[in-house]
Formats: sequence, structure tokens, C-alpha cells
Amino acid sequence: MLNRQKGATLIVVLILLVALTVIGTLAIRQSLVSLNIATNGQAQQLLIQNSDSATFNVENPNNLIRSLARDGMFGFIKGSTNKGKELIFCYRGDQSQFFNLSRASLIYEQNGSIVNNSLGVSGYCQLGSQNFFTSNRRAVLTQVSVSFVEGGNVKPFQFYIRGTDTEKAKIEQTERVVVNTVSLIPSLSTATDEEINTCLSTRLSNTDIPAHSIATCLSSFNVPFTVHVTEYTLGQAFI
Repeated sequence: MLNRQKGATLIVVLILLVALTVIGTLAIRQSLVSLNIATNGQAQQLLIQNSDSATFNVENPNNLIRSLARDGMFGFIKGSTNKGKELIFCYRGDQSQFFNLSRASLIYEQNGSIVNNSLGVSGYCQLGSQNFFTSNRRAVLTQVSVSFVEGGNVKPFQFYIRGTDTEKAKIEQTERVVVNTVSLIPSLSTATDEEINTCLSTRLSNTDIPAHSIATCLSSFNVPFTVHVTEYTLGQAFI
């Protein structure tokens, strides 16, 4: 009888151990899920904050006149030569000046392929020895794309306030400009630096061809990113 009791005790202990193991495994799995949710939430917040910061700099009234200059963020691509092309620059935290043409690049489609080096390649955010991140934390890369919308379906005076007399008001014809800010966190991806750099330097923000899209490229490598698209109507008064 005593031996049977010892055998029953062993079975009970084994059942308890199995139950504790299952409970512990479920607890660890739940903790990991909660940690992933929290990490994703923090990452999304960082991406939005960095994109918003870049947009605020674009909209800064103190930078507007400089941006409309011939070598400015809007002025350089406003002419017929660069109309429709994307002006690219990296929003870098270690740079005191938000935009500088010497640190910008042009990218556009030509005969079914992408041309990205007509203005050099220093404007693209790149992982490597230099600090292309938005802050010293080296967590987020933010790349800005600026392009003017070509003719297409734009109607005459479409972007004017109703009743505007362009001659009496002495204003330049308004045009629509699109600003894309792409923010990403490389450390949360298994993609290599070369793969991410290729997406940033050889893909467009505004394109109808999925293979040419920066969003499609980053998604294919499971890189966490967000894209903010902002449209502005620009005009200039002559004094």
C-alpha cells in the first residue's frame, strides 16, 4: 500500500510540473506579445514625430522666401527643366540648416527607368559611417521628397481664391507642390544596410509603377516606416 501511495504522489507531482510549465510558457508568450505591442507603439510614435518635425520645417514662414529662391527647396524644381522631378534631401539632426542644395539630389523616371544621379547622390539618407539620422539616438531616418505637379488635369485658376484678379493683385500663377516625408527605423528590420540604401536612393515617392515606389521597396524588406504626404498651393506676390 505504501509503494502505491508513493507512485500516486509521483504522478501528482508530474502533473503539477506540467501545469506549471504550461502556465509559465503562456505567461512568457503573453509578455512577449505585450512587449511587441508596446515597441510597435513607441516606434510608430517616433516615426510620426520625425515626419511631423520635417513637415513643420517645410511650413516654417521664416524659411519660405529662402525656399522660393532659385537654389531653394521649391525654387530649384519650379522651372520647366526640373518640373515633375523629385528633389530629395535627408533631414539630418546634425545639420543646422534644414535644406541646402549642395546636400540634395534629383530623381525621376526616364524611358521606363530611374535616373537618380543628375545632381549627385549626397541628398539620399544612407546607413553607414556618416550620421544621416534625425537625432543622436540614431533611431530614425527621415527622407524628404519635393515635387511640383505637372499640367495633367489641373484647370486654369484651379488653386486661386474665387474672385482673384491676377493682374490687379500682381501675383504669380499658383502651382501645386507635393512634399513626401518617409521615416523609417532600420534597427527594427532584418534588412541589410545595402538593401535599405537601395530603396532610399533608387526609388520614387510619386510614381504609378509599383516597382519604382520607395514604399513598395521598404515593404518588401519589412522595414518599419511611415509616409506623410502634404500638398501646398504656392504663389508669389510681386511688390
